[in-house]
Amino acid sequence: MWGVKLAEYESKLNGKLELWLINNRKVLNTAHANLSFDSLHRIFQEVFSRINIKLKKPETALLLGLGCGSVPTILFNELKLNCHLIAVEYDPMMIDIAMKHFDLQKFQNMTILIDDASNYVHQSIQKFDLIVVDLFTDNEVPDKFTEFEFIEKSLSLLCKSGILVFNMMTENLHQQQRFNQLMAHFTKSEFIKLFGTNSILVFRNN
Repeated sequence: MWGVKLAEYESKLNGKLELWLINNRKVLNTAHANLSFDSLHRIFQEVFSRINIKLKKPETALLLGLGCGSVPTILFNELKLNCHLIAVEYDPMMIDIAMKHFDLQKFQNMTILIDDASNYVHQSIQKFDLIVVDLFTDNEVPDKFTEFEFIEKSLSLLCKSGILVFNMMTENLHQQQRFNQLMAHFTKSEFIKLFGTNSILVFRNN
């Protein structure tokens, strides 16, 4: 058996969410994408490995789009980093699922805020060593998060030697074109293509 569906939820913001048990591990999916602890988890494992985030030892990190906690699980449990993480999530149902099924409350170094990522970025004055942008509605990044104004304000929150990681799906031509438009906002950046589904932009502020 490929997996067992454990529960189904209907989110006003993300539509149908499905909780599955796959290979003895809980994962959360939308209709067309994994939100936490399956392919998305492997993507960020690979990205953090390639950018050597463990060696950089960030003291402050910002996660825009918490999901059910793949990124904090990697940073805290797998890489054993001792940083303070602010995680911004717009969907309260996502946080409820994360607390109930993924024990998200165990991360004492993480502050969870229920807010729109754009609103948070435009109001914040804090600087971060690491910013991770993982903002999806199903398998698409809303347009406002790829516009210059949001990108410019996000970059203003980076420390002098900070790193910004921006995840997008690029399975089709339209998604690839949007990713290319995102890349155009950056004077210096690199991208990582993973599993034929995702392109991750990496910007180093140095």
